[in-house]
Amino acid sequence: MNKINRLAAIVMALQHGLETAHSLADKFEVSRRTILRDIQSLSEMNVPIIAISGPGGGFRLMEGYVLPPLQLDPVEAATLIFALEGISHYADTPFQEKRWTVMDKIKGIIPDDVMARIDPMLQQLNHCIPERNYILHHLEPLLTCIPEHGWLRILYRSAARQRWIQICPIRIYASAGFWYCEAYSEEHGEQRLFRVDRILEAETIDSSQTEQLKIEAERVLSQTSPSVQSSVRIKARLSYCAMVEAEQDRHIGEKLTEVAPDVWELSFLCPADQWEWAVRFFYRLGREAEVIEPEELRSEIRQHAEDVSQMYTNTTPKPCTTT
Repeated sequence: MNKINRLAAIVMALQHGLETAHSLADKFEVSRRTILRDIQSLSEMNVPIIAISGPGGGFRLMEGYVLPPLQLDPVEAATLIFALEGISHYADTPFQEKRWTVMDKIKGIIPDDVMARIDPMLQQLNHCIPERNYILHHLEPLLTCIPEHGWLRILYRSAARQRWIQICPIRIYASAGFWYCEAYSEEHGEQRLFRVDRILEAETIDSSQTEQLKIEAERVLSQTSPSVQSSVRIKARLSYCAMVEAEQDRHIGEKLTEVAPDVWELSFLCPADQWEWAVRFFYRLGREAEVIEPEELRSEIRQHAEDVSQMYTNTTPKPCTTT
């Protein structure tokens, strides 16, 4: 980013509130000294920047100062359109209607010559998001609860059953075509991950009850030591195909090391409550991966394979049952 663009970006950042020289340096990947020189340059250009000293201080704009209408260069316009198109690949979103109207507005303010320059670029860019089929009936109450630290009573359908659970939503994110909610679960006494499309019903819990739930949650979390849950070191050798599969997992994707041409080593600590996941994950990779250690994991994968082999050894397959 050149100096002119950085000066404009600093003013836009200050329009959103107080910033320190350190926070601005982090945002624009320059030194703190460079930011201070930029602030001086803006002041000399009569941009009304107010410096606040002491703890909690920093820089802010004088009340009422605004930038002229937004101007986008071709790369900025392509970046914004590409990001918006990514949302459109999800079957449902918190911004279901607005995602289309904002796209039209953005394209409307981009000059025709700029659109002509970025269209070829956008044609070569694509979001790889699996197609899903679902409707998010209860995303709005989850979003409402998060800033207020509120609680919900939800009817949740897991792989094995459906049941009512009391949760305190913490954050919501999208991954692999689905929306997920990280929340503290009163029933489990810990933070859990819930797929939003599996929430069948959601009810707001009265504020008179949430205070007690909050106290109990804080008590449980304060008694939970990080060392309580043991972890096991897992090492495995992966082929190229298995590496591609593993690097898509946000928990282990950064634990891969290439040790030879087309051979990768995966080494990570597996929490005790994720052991079953590890068995299924490496079994699914088949001959494209071999667990080196621990021996217990090798044994469980072998047993899993033998069970499947025995199922297909039977001459007469079991009929499917319906309920």
